[in-house]
Amino acid sequence: MAERYEIVRDMEHNSLNETNTDYEGGLSENEGIDLNEGADGVIGTADENVEDNEAGIDLNEGSNEQLDTILDNFQEDKWSDLSLEEQKQSILDLADFVAIDTGNENPPEIVFRDDMEDGSYGGYNSDTNKIEINVNMLGDSHEAADTISHEMWHAYQEQAANDPNNPRAEEYREGFDNYITPDIDFESYENQMVEAEAREYAQGFKNRLAGLRGAA
Repeated sequence: MAERYEIVRDMEHNSLNETNTDYEGGLSENEGIDLNEGADGVIGTADENVEDNEAGIDLNEGSNEQLDTILDNFQEDKWSDLSLEEQKQSILDLADFVAIDTGNENPPEIVFRDDMEDGSYGGYNSDTNKIEINVNMLGDSHEAADTISHEMWHAYQEQAANDPNNPRAEEYREGFDNYITPDIDFESYENQMVEAEAREYAQGFKNRLAGLRGAA
């Protein structure tokens, strides 16, 4: 299997906050998952496009508090006071939350590297089931949260693509088989379903983190 995500995401990071105009998936109308809307705002799995959404966490059942506790460390003033090891642990905690939320039965290993090229935040390698995070790019806490949640969604997509019982398995496999790398066509890379969906999922965490900052 080709290394679909190996250190490709965020090579051109400036476009992450642009609104995608082509993707027409059903996650949250391209605005990021709203984590403040109770049961209707469940951080869902890819199965949100079908009726079965049992794997998602109901944010009315205590996970609001759990998530906010995790994200609290990602607030800029607190993040800057954390040691590198504490920042790494915060990333691992958020990865664990996403793994539970998405029902990922084989969550990826998180590897922190200091030898990645400048401008690369991280990537998911489907061959090894590892997420590699560039420790030299951890200065921005919001992008750290964005990177791990984005790449964890890719890991879920990979699991779903290989699950014959997942109603979107074929859709994910098709997306992977026709995956467009950013060096070929960056706009198409961002607009393809598997990337736009992961970006949209991660945006929900950034939105909630911004909400915590506003409530402080």
